[in-house]
Amino acid sequence: MKDKRSRRNTSTAFWGLMYKLATVAGATHVMFVGLFYGLGAYTLAKVNLGSVLLFALSYVCLKKRLNLLAVGLIMLEVLGHAILAVRAIGWDSGFHYYLLVVVPVLVISKTRIPAFKPVMLLTLLLVYIGMDMVMRDLPPYDVLSAQTLSGLRYFNISVTFLLLIYLSGMYLRLVTKAEDALRVLATTDPLTQLLNRRSLLEIAEYEVVQRKRHQAPLAFILADIDHFKSINDQHGHAAGDAVLRAVSQTLRQASREQDSIARWGGEEFLILMPDATQDMAVKVAERLRQQVQMLEVPFNDTVIRVSMTFGVSTHQTDEIVDAPLNRADAALYQGKMAGRNQVVASTA
Repeated sequence: MKDKRSRRNTSTAFWGLMYKLATVAGATHVMFVGLFYGLGAYTLAKVNLGSVLLFALSYVCLKKRLNLLAVGLIMLEVLGHAILAVRAIGWDSGFHYYLLVVVPVLVISKTRIPAFKPVMLLTLLLVYIGMDMVMRDLPPYDVLSAQTLSGLRYFNISVTFLLLIYLSGMYLRLVTKAEDALRVLATTDPLTQLLNRRSLLEIAEYEVVQRKRHQAPLAFILADIDHFKSINDQHGHAAGDAVLRAVSQTLRQASREQDSIARWGGEEFLILMPDATQDMAVKVAERLRQQVQMLEVPFNDTVIRVSMTFGVSTHQTDEIVDAPLNRADAALYQGKMAGRNQVVASTA
């Protein structure tokens, strides 16, 4: 499920990149229309006008999620424009360089047709080689001065370079965003947006190592929502989810900034408190208990009230993480047996 969501996010980002590319390319060709009319290269001005229309059409296709058609139109424009532009004013104009911009776009493109990318890349290669073989020495339709042609070639090299930088930067952002999304999915509980069990265990193991180095205290608070099964039975699982979200938000807001909070499992939560003695942890747990007890969770036409029981323990020298966790669990169990809605500190 997480993998599917990540792929969907990445695909959305890619098509967003194509959307921006169509916009930038269309604007570039609008500029070319004016440039070539000014230079008297009327044939090429008309070619660029056609390019503007094709990019506008691909833009509309992307908006309507006709993605494959949009890619086809962009490919048609790039190939057609390169061929016609080189034929119109000559190979030395450098318009064939724009074909190179398509390569990274095709490589990172998302398509469900396996043969699409290799066929398009091979087509691009053959067109480029064919243009070099056939058009390099052909006389152009519109003859420009050597100085103008050189300036145009350097301009096209610069624009190609800038487009490659833009695409590379956008792709880096795409990958970084996908990695961040994966990291969030791997470390957080989707319902409460708190850390998940595995993630907090990793943090706890790190804090244990730090404690050994610096002799700093480390406290654990294990908390459980009282009578949570009754809430689910009476109001339904949607109500239970609403309670979990509300309790999670309360715990997050009432805890210290440096504390780490995780949904430990079901209706259980674990709070890791670096640099906290047992007395400090008990005071924090009592504050959390009071905040949760005042909580009112609206659901449909009713208001659900909840309470929590807390077990507190601290890490002792040379212990593994499981030891204080087990003591916190035992203290929590003691609180449940003693009537719930209370804070119990481990005596070990």
